[in-house]
Amino acid sequence: MKKFSLLLLTVILLLVAVLTNPSEEEYLEMTGEPLYEKLPEGLEVEIERVNFFLFSAYTPVVAGEHGITHLGVYGSFFQISNGQFDYPGWLEVFN
Repeated sequence: MKKFSLLLLTVILLLVAVLTNPSEEEYLEMTGEPLYEKLPEGLEVEIERVNFFLFSAYTPVVAGEHGITHLGVYGSFFQISNGQFDYPGWLEVFN
């Protein structure tokens, strides 16, 4: 009975995670889309999304540079990186 209860709880938690996996629209609401409207002419923001069904990872990409990555799980977002904006490239480190 104890194993069955644990299995049932696990299945319920996984189901809730799948059903509450945040969408890209929810991510844009959370980050404040107007920030991206202040970019110079010609620069656009692409949102890179990696969907793992239980959770998703969202990263803005501007001019090839990756920004702060957020993990979306159970309907909430958690920052998991500081981004790479203004980070020196590979070659600059070795020169």
